[in-house]
Amino acid sequence: MKRAAFSLIELLIVVLIVGIVYTIAVTNFSALKEGKVKLSLSNLKPYLDKLKKAHKAELICLDECKSCNVYVDGVLDTNASEEFEEFLDEDVKVYRYDANFGLVNLQNKVFFNSKGTQEEICFSLSVDKNGVSEQLIVEYKDKFYDFSTYFTSTKIYSSASDLSDVKEDLYQEVLR
Repeated sequence: MKRAAFSLIELLIVVLIVGIVYTIAVTNFSALKEGKVKLSLSNLKPYLDKLKKAHKAELICLDECKSCNVYVDGVLDTNASEEFEEFLDEDVKVYRYDANFGLVNLQNKVFFNSKGTQEEICFSLSVDKNGVSEQLIVEYKDKFYDFSTYFTSTKIYSSASDLSDVKEDLYQEVLR
């Protein structure tokens, strides 16, 4: 007994599979087109830089880094702040690099909320209208993020000694 065509059930299954694949593909392509990328420390600086601002955009994390908000020119950006839920935790450490002393802990800054109450900042990073950010080194989850570069992306190092070696080499190159 030879079959000359597909049965109706076989055709329905094929159409259903094609429909599912098409839906997944369209959803992924639209997410790529909109530029939806999970925010992390490695892409934080370019994210803040692309926000429309007259002076600066700043991410401020309070309450042991449980609550992070974006401020554009000093005004809370409620749309951007939604993307920073569970962004960091209290394990984040912030340093600056000193050629004589290496990594130096930075003291937490102070922030006054809308009610005028003083709060301690766990982490903050600001980027001005020219794309220049604060000169920070951030340690988080066994990685070191170097925000001190002006014209390159955030560099990521696996240890403090790797970061210090690169900084020392750069320092020596400048002295030559």
